[in-house]
Amino acid sequence: METVVLAAASSSVNVGPALLLLLANNEHRERPERPIIPSNRFVLSSKSDVNCVKDFRFERAVIYQLVELFALPEYVITAHRDRLHRTEALCILLYRTSYPRRNYDVLTKFGRSVAAISRICTHLVIWLYERFKESIYFQKTVCSKNIRRYEQAIHDTGAPMHNVFGFIDGTKNPICRLSPRPGHRENLQKQVYWGHKRIHCLNYQVVVVPDGLTIHFWGPIEGKRHDITQLSESKLTEYLEARESDFGGFLLYGDPACGVQRFIVSGFKKAQ
Repeated sequence: METVVLAAASSSVNVGPALLLLLANNEHRERPERPIIPSNRFVLSSKSDVNCVKDFRFERAVIYQLVELFALPEYVITAHRDRLHRTEALCILLYRTSYPRRNYDVLTKFGRSVAAISRICTHLVIWLYERFKESIYFQKTVCSKNIRRYEQAIHDTGAPMHNVFGFIDGTKNPICRLSPRPGHRENLQKQVYWGHKRIHCLNYQVVVVPDGLTIHFWGPIEGKRHDITQLSESKLTEYLEARESDFGGFLLYGDPACGVQRFIVSGFKKAQ
């Protein structure tokens, strides 16, 4: 307080009592405590394959291969000027998404702030999506090359049909309840509320094949939407129809919500 009074007295500007009190409060206000950022720096070459699989779900050599296949720039630079080597950037994203982790969990391993971790992950996700969004929507090359192997594997497990090559389904990802924005009449929580299970969620649609790959991924849309609406919005059947030479005569198997369509077949209740 004495410092503030002396500064005000030495100033040629007239300082009122209210401003003087405000300056005194600001001087004694405690700064919020922040997480300590360790000084360690990440070096992938020092990690064993066992640790890499546990942390990133890939062996060390495979991570280096992914860096090359993704064609990442030598140094990843975010919009806020965070700069790091591409191998570290990919490892941050792999570590963050390999298990439901917080940004703080990543901080302790890579020695970067929570804000920087968030910016790096967001930047890399957007960069990868823009580069590979067509393959994320449908992996045509892999599917068309192995489609007969897929349908044979499904038939060999006991399926009566000979032309089913994959399985389509929707999945719901629970989210927090949304609050209405101040000054607006809209209430988005109603859009994402799924009455059947009484949760707020977002819908995604996927197609998986017998070797475990997800060859189609689309979404999200509002949680209140039905699976058949999601299928229509994704335009997957139109995509397959436009590639009749690759997928003509083959089908995807889905639950009864999908119905029976040009490229989709589903079961029915009490089937024996």
